[in-house]
This record gives sequence, C-alpha cells and structure tokens, in this order.
Amino acid sequence: MESLILLFFIPAILISSIIPLTYRYKEKKGIEIESSVIVENYIYAFTMMSFWIGIVFSQNKPYIYLAVFGLVAYFVYRTYTEDILKNKYKDDPRLYKITTIIAQAILIIYQLIFFMTLEDGHKINSFKKIEFSIVLSCCILVILWLSYYLSKKLLSKIFVEKDNYRKTFISFQILFLLIFIFFSIYNFININRFDFYLDRI
Repeated sequence: MESLILLFFIPAILISSIIPLTYRYKEKKGIEIESSVIVENYIYAFTMMSFWIGIVFSQNKPYIYLAVFGLVAYFVYRTYTEDILKNKYKDDPRLYKITTIIAQAILIIYQLIFFMTLEDGHKINSFKKIEFSIVLSCCILVILWLSYYLSKKLLSKIFVEKDNYRKTFISFQILFLLIFIFFSIYNFININRFDFYLDRI
C-alpha cells in the first residue's frame, strides 16, 4: 500500500483557500455575499474537515453518528423553514443563527465521540508515523485558519447583534477548537499508542 500523504494535502489546500478566494473575488466585484452562502460554506468546510480527519485516523465508525446527527439537524431545519410551523421562521434572520449553532453542536458531539473511541493500538492504515505527524499538524493549522476566517465572516454578517445567539456561537466555536486541539496534541504526544501499518511492511 502506497502512502497517501500527497492526496491529503490537496483537500487541505482546496478547503482552506477556495472559500476565502471566492469571497475576495466577490468583494472586489462588488457582489454581496448572502448569509445563506456563508452558513453553507461554514457547515460544508467543517463537515469536510471532520471526514478528512476521520480518514487520517483511519476511523470510520463515528461516521454513522455524524449521519444520524445530520438527519436530526435536517429535520430541525425543516421544522423552522417548512410547513410544520407554517413558515414562521422562514424569513427570520434568526434562522441562520439557529442553523449555525445546531451545526456547531453536532460537530462538537461528533468530535467527542470520534476522539474518545480511539483506543490504544488503533491501526493507522494510510501513513507512516512521521507522515502522520505532518498531516496531523496540517489538520491543526487548517482548522485554526478556517475557524478564524469563517467565524469572522459569520460575526460580521449574521451574528452582528451582541445577543445570546452571538455568545452561544462564540462559546461553541471556542469549545470546538479546544476539544480538537487538546485531543490532537494528546495524540501527537502519545503517537506511539497507534499501530502504523506502513511502518510494519
């Protein structure tokens, strides 16, 4: 099995650069960026990063939890936007705030399940130990950059008022980062707890 390290840098570069470059292009052209687009990009970017990290760790089981949480979130979203509440919130600016916060909660729960189900001796199939260290460091940098950039956009476009929604968003984003960074550093320091398949062949 060949190492896939180069293939993992491609999505990292794409995810961390395409969204900012697209926003920059639209701003130069004077095109207004809709709130729905910012929310969609936020959810897309962090969902893709969650899947990406799962592949890095060769950890597939938690995907089912992400799928279940995603279905629940979709139902809640439809509840706020479709016939169940007779479109009560469809044009309400709170819709984007609620949608973003629900997405944050799902990603936080997924992260906790993901990292807490990693056991000693867990097999890493795609990387050697040194490559895993490089990719994990890259993950941390990409997550920090996306968190800074997309949070800044959300705060300036959607969570403008200094209300409870804004406080909840900031708190959840900080919690998300703390969980990710803590577990990433823990696994980096205790890298020998993993079984690197490519180092054994």
